[in-house]
Amino acid sequence: MPTMYRYEPVPRDTGVEEALAARIGDAAHLLARQYAFGEFSGDDAASPVHVALAQETHLLDGWRAGSGGTEGEGDGGGEGDGGWQGYRPGRMVLEELVEQEPVHGPDARLALAAGLRWRRELTAAGLGPLLPAFAAACPCPVDGPLAPAPLGAAVRSRLADPVALAPWLARLVDRDETAAKEFGAAAPDQEALAAAAARWLDWWAPRAPEETPEEPAPPSDGAAPAPPAPPATWNPNRLEYAFAVRASTVPDLELRAQEYLGGHLDWWAVDALPADIPVSQAAVTHERRDIVPTPAVFGGMPATRLWEMEDSRINFGAVDTSPADLGRLLLIAFTTVYGNDWFCCPLPSAVGSLSRVVHCSVTDVFGGETVLAHASLEDPEWNLFGLGEDTGGSAMGGGSGDGTEPPPSPWFYRAASLPAGLESPPTESVLLLRDEAANLAWAVEETVGDLAGEPLDRYARWVATRPPRPAAEPGDPPADRYLLATEVPGHWYPLVPQPIDPADPEQIRLLLAGLVRDEHTPARPLGRLLAEQQWLYEEEVPRSGVRVERSRQYTRWHDGSAHAWSARRKVSGTGSGSSGLRYDVLEPPPARPPAPPAPPEE
Repeated sequence: MPTMYRYEPVPRDTGVEEALAARIGDAAHLLARQYAFGEFSGDDAASPVHVALAQETHLLDGWRAGSGGTEGEGDGGGEGDGGWQGYRPGRMVLEELVEQEPVHGPDARLALAAGLRWRRELTAAGLGPLLPAFAAACPCPVDGPLAPAPLGAAVRSRLADPVALAPWLARLVDRDETAAKEFGAAAPDQEALAAAAARWLDWWAPRAPEETPEEPAPPSDGAAPAPPAPPATWNPNRLEYAFAVRASTVPDLELRAQEYLGGHLDWWAVDALPADIPVSQAAVTHERRDIVPTPAVFGGMPATRLWEMEDSRINFGAVDTSPADLGRLLLIAFTTVYGNDWFCCPLPSAVGSLSRVVHCSVTDVFGGETVLAHASLEDPEWNLFGLGEDTGGSAMGGGSGDGTEPPPSPWFYRAASLPAGLESPPTESVLLLRDEAANLAWAVEETVGDLAGEPLDRYARWVATRPPRPAAEPGDPPADRYLLATEVPGHWYPLVPQPIDPADPEQIRLLLAGLVRDEHTPARPLGRLLAEQQWLYEEEVPRSGVRVERSRQYTRWHDGSAHAWSARRKVSGTGSGSSGLRYDVLEPPPARPPAPPAPPEE
């Protein structure tokens, strides 16, 4: 039977520093390890020591509504016939310029603040009993389909409308006795009333929005007033923004955004048509950097030295993948083989500018100088961070490889992106979906803003105002009710297909139509999004559906200025839905409540 031995060390020190030091006494061991790792084969190129760069920079100074293209004539927002307007990235927010809506009078919040302000002025002047007279002469609208909640209606009914109030107060400032008598002001109180009116007008003048001459007048039938025109950049037939920006020093280069859906406006939202623009020496900024480029690093990067400890939280060798999973295989190959072959050389560029590298030379440790050109010249499919239009070729936006596509744009757009700000819940929401059972597309007005500026749930309002089904007379037998068509919810509006061109029936557009319902349900939409809508391209309502929302934005820009506006956003929907529309239906009678139990016998 063989004898077994086991050797156990008896450490004299409790630390692990000596073991981790990996001390060796033979220098030939290091040479052998270098030979084993292939460090003597000379496959690696020389390391760079400094880079000389020159870039051409142009500051953006103009923008205009519309993309400037010819696609989709008659789309409203895509014509690009608007003139160029000034744009200063240091003081202007591009999202605000693009997304802001035309102003037609004060919004509900400003009107409420103005009414409360006049109430405080009257109270401070000791003329509080005159407030009901002003509220009666200048009433705030609180009735109609967009009537606010009872509490909001009660508050607004006791205040004066600032738009109608301002002319009256101007007459009071001019000491118009007829106006003073209109509100029941006594002669001794007219001086105090004029002073209060002057203070209110001083507060109101800088805050009152400019009235638009073409503002539609409210209808006389008591329905909701017609909404103002949409933003000049908004394409109501595509439900998208379209605009363009440029630098006047390179007028042939326009950055066009034809399908901006709202939200965050960055470099990827714009495209630049390929153009052979010569280098402008007046706009070139030469900058030479004689520094060692910084190696590119990323989280969990494998260590490049033999005895260096790695982060144990990331193990690329344990990634579960298959031979067909090219994405993970490329990631593993890059991190483990080529991760240390990339270097960074910072090249500052101004915010809101267009720039391109016109010269790049790299000097290595052996003194050799290599001039680098744009990566797209050797590989046309390389278009990372490029501004060229996607031609459907490579995954990076390059061409199809047959040599017929233009090269990618060499320009880099440093966008003046909006910092994190505050966004309100949606004040208006419209859902566009397809109803396969009814063979129709529908525009569902989920939420609209009421007269107090608060979100109004259209479904809840429709259910509350829906008349109940008449009950059967006592003693009548229950009977089915014949319906020519079932009732559709009051906030559902059909999108009727219609050929764009009678000669080409394949091109279809969806026409927004109204439904004639009872007197409690409006036939036309109440919100702003659908009220300014006439028709849509069919491809804008996919099977997944589309939701368009309006919300209020508030942010501070780089110079500390505050900016507030209303923006629109187009996001994915919730799939197909059902309106419940059916034809030639027998509706069963409503279930009768159970009879009360008979009283117990004596």
